[in-house]
Amino acid sequence: MLENLRRKSLTKTYNDLTHQVHFESGLARYENHAEIDICTQRLSKDLQNSSFPRVIDTISSDTRVWLRFNMIACPSGTFTMGHEDQENNQPRIETIDTPFLLGETEITQELYEKVMGTNRSEFKHPQNPVENVSWENAIKFCNKLSRLQGLDQYYTENPKSLDYGWNYDSSKNGYRLPTEKEWEYAAKAGTENRWAGTDDVGKLEEYAWFKGNSNRSTHPIATKKPNEWGFYDMSGNVKEWCWDKYNPKNGDASALRVYRGGSWRSNDSDLRSASRGLNSPGSRDDDLGFRVCRSIIS
Repeated sequence: MLENLRRKSLTKTYNDLTHQVHFESGLARYENHAEIDICTQRLSKDLQNSSFPRVIDTISSDTRVWLRFNMIACPSGTFTMGHEDQENNQPRIETIDTPFLLGETEITQELYEKVMGTNRSEFKHPQNPVENVSWENAIKFCNKLSRLQGLDQYYTENPKSLDYGWNYDSSKNGYRLPTEKEWEYAAKAGTENRWAGTDDVGKLEEYAWFKGNSNRSTHPIATKKPNEWGFYDMSGNVKEWCWDKYNPKNGDASALRVYRGGSWRSNDSDLRSASRGLNSPGSRDDDLGFRVCRSIIS
């Protein structure tokens, strides 16, 4: 009953944009020793030509608990990335060549612990976003979740690298971190809004947990309003790792990795969709987590 009501709510939200939403399911079964049935996920054949997102449910279970997380399909398109107020992310037109799936929410502590067997989060609650995870922790989570669901691992470790080097194979269908271009595209959701879901700072509390309302803590996912494409907490709650190394203007990519979105301790300016943060790939903070992405492989 709860899921039916939730789907009706999402359908109502999306009907304002598309008048047609398709829900398609994947089923995975988690066993105590990471034995798993192959996950079957079906994508509609016309998704490449779709102008609006669609929602994919991923369902996992074992003898004790069911875990559910949604992924939303983002269409290909162009958008204005960056903002004139962001010195290291000035506005320019960028293109998303192929659609992709992105987590409707940040990865929860419940899901992370189920997959990885550990949870170092400071603010313990099953439905709060996982935090205190490094960039490399997030990469390893993506690979393990892919293995559990019978998908191809997207990443392979490069043992010769001195800066947490990992290689990727874009032909693989497994879970991965979004690029910062994909992340910002999904956060803006076809708008020019400064924050995910709104361009009015006076309404920011309706969409984000941040310094002004968080009481110095993370909060359960999806307890604020989603943005126009249905993504929750793209602004606030926890900052989110992206795949990218930072490319400074004066040379090669640095060892620093990009994070986006701001957190429970951020001011409103750091919550903006165009705001870019940097951190060492081995760093862990109590306001830094992630959400997962998948390429749509034809």
